[in-house]
Amino acid sequence: MKTSTLFSAFIFALGLAASSVSFAQVKIGSNPTTIDPNNNLEVEASTPGRKTAINKSTGQVTITDGTQGAGKVFTSDANGGGSWQTSGAGCASFDAKGDNTTTPVVDTGVYTPVTLIANNVAYSPSGAYNSATGEYTIPENGFYIFHGSVGTYNVAIGNTGTRNTSIDLVSTSKGLLSHTVSPELNYGVGAWQDVTSANYFTAGDKVTFQINSDHVSGVKPDSVTTAAIFFSGTRVDCNKN
Repeated sequence: MKTSTLFSAFIFALGLAASSVSFAQVKIGSNPTTIDPNNNLEVEASTPGRKTAINKSTGQVTITDGTQGAGKVFTSDANGGGSWQTSGAGCASFDAKGDNTTTPVVDTGVYTPVTLIANNVAYSPSGAYNSATGEYTIPENGFYIFHGSVGTYNVAIGNTGTRNTSIDLVSTSKGLLSHTVSPELNYGVGAWQDVTSANYFTAGDKVTFQINSDHVSGVKPDSVTTAAIFFSGTRVDCNKN
């Protein structure tokens, strides 16, 4: 009876040992039989390269879901869905400048603004600003502030006419955000104009910096020249998702 009891205990101990070896690593999801040898646990999505893992030596948790990036923090949306987001106030910021270019002069009283494209990007780590189109795409819901400034002039010899030049910040969903106009500017005289707007935006909206010059008097030229274009913006409530 004692021999039988000792044998049973031995078999039980072997079973525990085998079980501990078998369950030293756990893999769930895609490729369930393949796991990184450095990990104790992996939960892999059907999208290649996206998984959550726990390192067996350090215990570090790694969440690779496509939103990860250096310096980001893991946060949740209103429904509890987690994702990596840029940390700190001022996230999703950008700062861009445009060189001299020309914009059309339209007939008196006509309003057909064109987008000012600041194609020289000094800062845009989120990539939300498109330097080819001049559009800033809102990356996530939040409160943002934008600023645009531009100088305009026309140096055509003998042109003593005047124009109205307006600049705007425009949203695809909200429409006109901010507007300023300098009336009856002489074509031979330069003018500098600024516009600023602060609003709550939803993800996917687009903001552009636009200009319109309509002829008032004298000889109407085809265009005015922008001396420089500055367009910048930032989200100001990054830590309040």
